[in-house]
Amino acid sequence: MTHPVDPVIAAFATGITLLACYGCLPAAIWVSSARPPGTAVRIAGNTLALGVGLWSACMLEALALGPHGWPFPTFAGGLTPLAIACSGQLCALAFIAGRDPDLPAIVGSAFSFSVALWGMEWSIAQTSGGLLGSPAAAAWTAGWLILAFGAFAGGLWLAFGRHRPLRVSRRMRVALAVAIAIAVLGLGAGMPSQWHILGARCCTATPVSRRLLAVTIAALAAAALIVRQLMATFREKLEEHASRSRHDLAEAHARLHHIATHDPLTGLPNRNLLKERLARSLAERHHPGRTIAVAAIDLDRFSSINQSLGHGVGDGVLIEIAHRLESAVPLPHTLARVGGDSFGLLIDGMTARMEAHAITSGMLAALEQPFLVNGEEIRVRISIGVSVFPDDARRGDDLLAHAEAALVSSKRHGGGRVLFFDPSMSDSMQERLALENDLRRALAAREFEVHYQPQISTRTGRILSVEALLRWRHPQKGLIAPSSFIPLAEQTGLIVPLDAWVLEEACRQARLWLAESGIHFKIAVNLSMMQFRCPDALETIVSAVHAAGIDPRSLEIELTESALMIDPEKSATVLKLLRSMGITIAIDDFGTGYSSLSYLRRLPIDKLKIDRSFIRDLPTSPTDESIVRAIVSLAHSVGLQVVAEGVETAAQLERIRALDCDQWQGYYCCQPQPAVELAERLIGDAAISSTGLRAALTRASRLLSP
Repeated sequence: MTHPVDPVIAAFATGITLLACYGCLPAAIWVSSARPPGTAVRIAGNTLALGVGLWSACMLEALALGPHGWPFPTFAGGLTPLAIACSGQLCALAFIAGRDPDLPAIVGSAFSFSVALWGMEWSIAQTSGGLLGSPAAAAWTAGWLILAFGAFAGGLWLAFGRHRPLRVSRRMRVALAVAIAIAVLGLGAGMPSQWHILGARCCTATPVSRRLLAVTIAALAAAALIVRQLMATFREKLEEHASRSRHDLAEAHARLHHIATHDPLTGLPNRNLLKERLARSLAERHHPGRTIAVAAIDLDRFSSINQSLGHGVGDGVLIEIAHRLESAVPLPHTLARVGGDSFGLLIDGMTARMEAHAITSGMLAALEQPFLVNGEEIRVRISIGVSVFPDDARRGDDLLAHAEAALVSSKRHGGGRVLFFDPSMSDSMQERLALENDLRRALAAREFEVHYQPQISTRTGRILSVEALLRWRHPQKGLIAPSSFIPLAEQTGLIVPLDAWVLEEACRQARLWLAESGIHFKIAVNLSMMQFRCPDALETIVSAVHAAGIDPRSLEIELTESALMIDPEKSATVLKLLRSMGITIAIDDFGTGYSSLSYLRRLPIDKLKIDRSFIRDLPTSPTDESIVRAIVSLAHSVGLQVVAEGVETAAQLERIRALDCDQWQGYYCCQPQPAVELAERLIGDAAISSTGLRAALTRASRLLSP
């Protein structure tokens, strides 16, 4: 027996069914990608939307079959199917929430979905009077349920069954939605024809009232599903925007890293990258038979080309020289441009000395042919000095120094040749030894001083912190610049006790300023890579803070990128402990090392200090401005403050303000100076008594003097 079907309500039922089924797979994918605390919200929202949608589809289908077909229950009776629909969707989504579902989860989710469909149809029938079925009816119902189960499970398998999420195309979503919708419609439409209704409590509403009820149900379902779809579309747009932002940021980081580690003229690695690779090779020197050769290469009398033909022509010749030299260096060895007309070479292999002979001879041969510039032939020669690990030195800086000594000797012998290091070449070693002895004596004799340089807010002009800087007042040579003794201190290991002394003195000075005059600001102390890598680095910092009796929040530790990246995991552990005490962490000379987005994300850092080399030509160099802008954008995107170092002119200060740097320091404010000489500036900035501060600083200076 055929049953009259209301075409209008049937159209409503079909549309709502397709809309609800189209949202099933996207909802499942969205819920699976949820992470706390948003998982419960996603499950609840999608459960309600899909539950109402599928319930409405079944109710509309019942209405569409008319009073002679599927008896429609009362409104109160329809609440039970709604509860079943929502419960089934909740179970289906719970199986896959917050993870990439495996096969058991996919099967469980699809089974819950199918059971919910059957439960709704059965509940509607039961509240209408009950059903009496036959084996054929059971087979009919099972067939449609299997189709619904297969379509839903197939969609989940396509999305997740390959151990990684797969972007399901819109066409595939439509096909799966149609398959599920057919199963839902077939299950409902076949129920009256295959089952006998017992004691039906039939609704005898007129077609008008039945259609009005259908419109109400369809509107309710459409609103819920459309809102869910709009939210899903909005989420997809946000994810696409976030993905593009991540891609753009990654590209900017890659450009920044390349700029920081490569020479802009020749494209070769620069000095920083050469030293990093040398340090990495030395760290792996435990391999038996491993040797390393370092070559210092310099062009003979190249300055005459610049003077006679101009720097533009000189740059062109340098580029061609770099290409010729690079062609003579096989991978994986490293050729770098380390200065104006200077190059460096790193050879890492089992036979580094023999390879150095062959490669440097090839370099000499590569430059035998003249360069043709403006119709004129230009001939260029190079001098090369080579040192070899472990025969000549075991430290990277010593290898480079010995290669330079061999280069100087090569030039003294007329140039155009390769010389390997010999101890007799290093006449300056005696001077170096004398300076090292003076350095050891100076630490015991308290010849070192701590000078301070303010770090100033670019917005307010107030001093926010001061950096403690080490100075050596030699009894015969006077005040010695740090660049003259810090590298030697690092090479000899004396930098460790020096760093510890500076840390103690800076903390003590901060305590004296606070105790005597109530001045409170951060003291920034730079720790060397060697100090930070010491096993007792954390204990040294904590001991200095406790001995001085200062608030740990008054201390800022500055570290270089290289110091952090030697052992990133250990660095992260130490920094987290320091941060838990309230100590601020800053990265010094940012842009000259790794400039890595990954460590900015993983390590607890508060500040980036842009190296002065990027600030020097900032007002006139578009390249430097692009680099600084990228660093500021990168830092602010991860919540870090930016300090510009080496600001010496008003033009530089104006540019860093325009680029939104947070703080600055440099000679434009003042040179690093002793605490007493810094008094007047601190008085004005801290708004305290001039007399009290000067007296306090004088007493502090006396206490700290030898």
